[in-house]
Amino acid sequence: MSRSAPLGAPAEARDVLAITPFRRLWISLSLSSLGDWLSLLALVSLAVVFTSDGSQLVQYLAVSGVVVVKLAPSVLLSPLVGAVTDRLDRRWTMVVGDVLRGVLYVSVPLVGLFLPGFALEWLFIAGLLAEVVALFWTSAKDATVPNLVPRKLLERADRLSLVTTYGTAPVAALLFAALASVSNVLGAFLPFLAGPRADAALYLNGLAFVVAAVVVAGLPIPQHKPSKDAESDTRDSAILGSVWNGRRHAGGTPLARGLVLGMLGVLAAGAAVIGVGRVHVVGLGAGNAGFAVVFAAVLAGMALGMLAGPRVLKQFSRSRLFGLSIALAGLALFLAGAVADMVLTAVLTALFGVGAGIAWVIGLTMFGREVEDEHRSRAFAFLHGAARVVLLAAMALAPLAAGLVGSYEIPVGPLTYDLRGSGVVLMVLGLLAVVVALVCYRRMNRRDDPETGPGLLPELSAALRGVAIAPEEDEESRPSGAFIVVEGGEGAGKSTQVRELTVWLRDQGFEVIGTRQPGATKLGMRLRGLLLDRENSHITPRAEVLLYAADKADHVQQEILPALRRGAVVISDRYVDSLLAYQGSGRDLSSEEVRRVSDWATQGLVPDLTVLLDVRPEDGLSRLGGPADRIESESAEFHDRVRKGFLELARAAPERYLVLDAREPQDRITREIQRRVRSLLPDPVPSSSEAVTGMIPVIRND
Repeated sequence: MSRSAPLGAPAEARDVLAITPFRRLWISLSLSSLGDWLSLLALVSLAVVFTSDGSQLVQYLAVSGVVVVKLAPSVLLSPLVGAVTDRLDRRWTMVVGDVLRGVLYVSVPLVGLFLPGFALEWLFIAGLLAEVVALFWTSAKDATVPNLVPRKLLERADRLSLVTTYGTAPVAALLFAALASVSNVLGAFLPFLAGPRADAALYLNGLAFVVAAVVVAGLPIPQHKPSKDAESDTRDSAILGSVWNGRRHAGGTPLARGLVLGMLGVLAAGAAVIGVGRVHVVGLGAGNAGFAVVFAAVLAGMALGMLAGPRVLKQFSRSRLFGLSIALAGLALFLAGAVADMVLTAVLTALFGVGAGIAWVIGLTMFGREVEDEHRSRAFAFLHGAARVVLLAAMALAPLAAGLVGSYEIPVGPLTYDLRGSGVVLMVLGLLAVVVALVCYRRMNRRDDPETGPGLLPELSAALRGVAIAPEEDEESRPSGAFIVVEGGEGAGKSTQVRELTVWLRDQGFEVIGTRQPGATKLGMRLRGLLLDRENSHITPRAEVLLYAADKADHVQQEILPALRRGAVVISDRYVDSLLAYQGSGRDLSSEEVRRVSDWATQGLVPDLTVLLDVRPEDGLSRLGGPADRIESESAEFHDRVRKGFLELARAAPERYLVLDAREPQDRITREIQRRVRSLLPDPVPSSSEAVTGMIPVIRND
């Protein structure tokens, strides 16, 4: 099936790109996204050119106007557009939307040529209309994707669409720089393309949108009936409404508040770079090409930071790395505003992008783990909505601030230093980013004990060398936390009891991590997909044991042991006993051999308590919803052997097990587990009311 996908595409992308209708929609999305980014660069540049006869403040005001008309419609009109789009034909909405955007963008340079007195006004009008049309296009596209891909691939399709939307930005910047560099050559053949204007980019932009319309015109999109709840659905999706309604869910703990502050702060700084970048590079002796280089440097740096930063420093504390990456971004931004060299500015803005990218990818991951499962969707809606508002405010206000500051010549001995308003804005935002980094670092790392944990510099040095700091021998042998495991067959209710126990212990003031096996780490998620996919029926029993053991080894080393050494309570949905029951008893392998492999993988870590929810296979399997995975679809005889394996393990170590009948009411099972767990733990003594709310992130069992 993957033969139709582009060569070199990641396996995850190939799965969805092999679907012909979605591939055509993706091509249209790529062209439209490229056109959107090209239009931003071109309109900002043309706004500066059209106001070149005025003061620098007027130029900054023009840039702010472009930013406002590009971003304001998505903030203000999302509910209305969503309600209207639900009643339109989606395919023709996208076709007409692409054609209209192409015509509007091409009209901007044409009006500038034939009606120069009306050029700036029409730039704003055309930009605003194009963005309103883009809202209809995006709404129709988002509603179309579920009709083109199977449900199991929907998440991959959405992720690929998101990557494509932002991944075309560096391509647009490089293309814009190339067009600006060859404008003189083009002007020799077409005089109206000569000079500092960005006409060529907008003409190419119009062509891209027309091609996108042709591609999407033949899509087989099923007809749909308007939703009766369209108005209420779109009201909930309004950006300003999401920010207002979701704020309390996103800031429930000091850690979550620190993450939100850091991510929004670094986003505001990056938006300011784009907002003042065009006028700033003029002061450095560059033009359209220089602006495109700075734009591409920021985005390429962010991409590099997101992909490489956490991998290079994979042994480094994520909460520490989050604060340090924001500080790096702030320092680079301060220097970028202070220097007067175009090449050095591009390098520093790329370094800023690296720090911002690291902060965003770490922040999103930690934020998802910190927020409670039932509030996660609203919390992310708040984060993304607040990001759009901050982006709009920073890109619009930064040019205004730069224009109000103005430009000055400061004598420094025999030399003169040109202090530009754009440079002042960048320096001030860089310093503010450093302050935000310090606040986030203190808020997110105040639970660390410097007497028992490694210091910042030793940990950073070890991470750069790719080695882990060896713990003290007594810490290795005697972790101070408690380790509780919930085991049982399919449909026993393990995830429910893990969630209930996690919430209960957090309310008691304990630091808690709720987790699962397989799939709690990045490696574990990949192994989980491999092990549970029904298409992988060819996996042999011994290979299956080693794959599960690999997940446990990675999970114990990265998540469980560090948490236990911090004194946290770790509650895991499945652990070693599942390996012994499923692969030992279920697959008829030697339990002793499986135990030796698992003991080595888990470094001999044994739970303080194992709760076994005993359930008959036929009862448990009947509770499952949705299609069965590879393990759930095994025979009834297999699940009977698994159940017997669990009970034999419990009989062999009764002091460590609590065996409960899964047929009992859920609340009764919960009370029995709480009664047994209470006897294992000391009375919690939180230092303050924040000690309860500032818990370690909880990994939910989705």
